Amino acid sequence: MSSSASPPSSISSHSSDVENEAASVFNLRRLLKETLRVFVSDGRIFLGTFMGTDQLLNILLVNTEEYRLASDTESEPSGRFVGQVMIPWRLVTQVEAPGAKLRELGNGGTTSENRRTLYI
Repeated sequence: MSSSASPPSSISSHSSDVENEAASVFNLRRLLKETLRVFVSDGRIFLGTFMGTDQLLNILLVNTEEYRLASDTESEPSGRFVGQVMIPWRLVTQVEAPGAKLRELGNGGTTSENRRTLYI
């Protein structure tokens, strides 16, 4: 019997998962203290400084302004300063990091180098 059998595929897929997770964590850390534009499902946009996430991936922003997209009767979006906010992950539809440079993500999303937008 040969002892040079190849490892089970579950080990190689686990290794790939760990690499994707490491790349995702690396990208998330690079976003710390960057300005993010977070779009939520009810039409609001939060613009603030990214300070982190919790275990449920809720997004924590400080020095945040909240904007509502203009309705047909308004020509300008209305905004207000809200300070520190925790945005539930389930409400997030899109995140933009205008000044950040991200590496290509694994299965977690894609980035556009021109717009530097992270689509969830």
